[in-house]
Amino acid sequence: MSLPLVKYVFMAAIRDKLILSMLVILLLGSSLSMFLGSAAIIEKDQFSLVFAGSSLRIVSVLGLVLFVVFFVRRSFEGKDIEFLLSRPISRLNIIFSYGTAFSLLAVFMGLAVGLAVYAVAPHLFGDGHVIWIASIMVEGVIMVNLALFFSMYISSSASASMVTLGSYVLSRMMGQLLGIVDSPLVHSEGVYSITLQFVSAVTPRLDLMGQSSWLIYGADSSFSILDALLQGGIFSVFILLAASLDFIRRQF
Repeated sequence: MSLPLVKYVFMAAIRDKLILSMLVILLLGSSLSMFLGSAAIIEKDQFSLVFAGSSLRIVSVLGLVLFVVFFVRRSFEGKDIEFLLSRPISRLNIIFSYGTAFSLLAVFMGLAVGLAVYAVAPHLFGDGHVIWIASIMVEGVIMVNLALFFSMYISSSASASMVTLGSYVLSRMMGQLLGIVDSPLVHSEGVYSITLQFVSAVTPRLDLMGQSSWLIYGADSSFSILDALLQGGIFSVFILLAASLDFIRRQF
């Protein structure tokens, strides 16, 4: 890992107003949640908390993915990558430095989202909030590394963003899809069922992370912070290795 490259990514995030714009959006989202919650007849704080948690996590992932994709594609189009390769730095160094910098940005945004959710209803804060925030940070780390992978393979920024966000939607819906497959009304040995089960094995289970029920009813004993960290670490390593494989074989 190259610390100057990590610092370069942070400077690019500041230059592109990513952090400032995301913080403003989080502030507006929290205010909107409190406003909508005040219109509820019962459980006003709970409504505001769930709405804030669900909306802000999506906004955070969307902002991080768009920043990573456009940053990487701009680095290729502006010949920044070729300039870095002319220096005494390896290609693996570039990939893992970018991955580390993007992951740190995802952790920061996860903490910012957690702070915004806490500000909506601080008296409801509990153990469920802690595991919710930790899982949101892991979710962000997985998504920024996935965005790095697709932006390395796909030359179009729009296409890379769409594919990454499509993967996010698929990961968030995987629990519902597997529930349909496990239904007694569905033939579990069909081609589509087997294909879906295979896809679920190689897809991050983001539906298990950041569950809104944790914010209201507390942590779930079936899922812990260690489970989130293991899933995030394993998938992030494999994604970065896949991105490195393409980058090493590419000719400039």
